[in-house]
Amino acid sequence: MKALAIIFMILILFMMVGFAFFYILGFAMSFDAPGSDKDPAAWGMRIMMFMPGVILFIALVVAFISFNSGNYKRSMIVGAVPLGICAVFIVYMFVSSFTSLASYKVAEAKEAADAEKYPVQKFLRPVEGGADTVIVFPSRIVSYRLLNYNGYAYNGPLGALNDARTIFVYENSPDNKLPFSELDQFIDENGKRLSDLYQMHDEKAPKRVD
Repeated sequence: MKALAIIFMILILFMMVGFAFFYILGFAMSFDAPGSDKDPAAWGMRIMMFMPGVILFIALVVAFISFNSGNYKRSMIVGAVPLGICAVFIVYMFVSSFTSLASYKVAEAKEAADAEKYPVQKFLRPVEGGADTVIVFPSRIVSYRLLNYNGYAYNGPLGALNDARTIFVYENSPDNKLPFSELDQFIDENGKRLSDLYQMHDEKAPKRVD
């Protein structure tokens, strides 16, 4: 028990050094967002990030005091607790990584199948010097590109199709510079309007009550 208690204390010390390195890195990165130096929530998060280090320090102190008083069993148990938690966390990270990788591969396969089944659709609206474009991607994301908006080209997300790919849900936000009312002006290479192929729905439109 004495040897295990010493080993556990050494391991905790190494964990504290590693934690200190990552905490300093994370602490510095937490100031990247504008105004985060005065944001109470950001400071609360920084304090929460520091808590594992405090727990490790307390465990090391208690383990050392127990060891110094000759209570090697208690020292070993106290030292084993943070190491056990760390081991569980590492196992969880590995399992989570494999699960995420599996989910990513499933999503990637679905995207590849959708890309083959649903080619990219482009709808154009002639304007001076060229055309504005609405693009429907295989992933169901719909974006737009304006040739001229206040003197500059402009593009961004427009909305998305529903799962059945029958309804286009317009994202009504201040960043969207293409009004919902103008969407029926966009026509594909076969002369079909965007509104002919998909039911149009404004996400902020009032719901009908019968």
